[in-house]
Amino acid sequence: MKVDPAAVAALEARLAAAAPALPPSAAADHWAAWPGPWPRSVDDEPAFWRAFWGQLAARYTLADATVVALLEIGAFYHTCFTSFPDAAPCLRVLRARGLRLAVLTNFELPSIDQTLRNAGLNPAWFTALLSSAAIGVYKPNPSAYFAAAAALALDPGQCAFVDDLPENVTAACAIGMRGILLDRECAHTSSAIERVNDLFSLVDQLARPQ
Repeated sequence: MKVDPAAVAALEARLAAAAPALPPSAAADHWAAWPGPWPRSVDDEPAFWRAFWGQLAARYTLADATVVALLEIGAFYHTCFTSFPDAAPCLRVLRARGLRLAVLTNFELPSIDQTLRNAGLNPAWFTALLSSAAIGVYKPNPSAYFAAAAALALDPGQCAFVDDLPENVTAACAIGMRGILLDRECAHTSSAIERVNDLFSLVDQLARPQ
């Protein structure tokens, strides 16, 4: 997935209307500087969002009515992304071939299903949805990959892992997974990592022996 500029612009317009006193980047900066804790489950997310908006309002000494308006905006994170055009077709083919699919993401919120749904991808296509906050470790920590394999009821050696960061792919390979780098911009030159330049190519790549 990728950030959706139109969705971000719409969110910023809502924030400007709800809290004109906030600087344009206030919410994004507050998110980037959030010290934790992050929610460990979907049930924890409402309390997180109340704390997030409450601390932002306190920082800028916003009026009570403004705080209420920000709380009504609530959970914005999952609305800010869209999927690449090749994502849904690739996932459909992989599912048709009998592969079990999982998401392993360093995004902080457990509600991965909402983000997928807003990006046009069906959460039901995936056997497991794992966020770093929920499992307590971030890629490229080996424990993150073991957690994904366990969620699929597979040994690491039975799994293929696809990511757009070389260090995450290398870490997956180190525990026995087949690691494939998604290098859309052809920005990485190392010949040590198996790679594809789009998800249409991934379908054929997985059909080939490693």
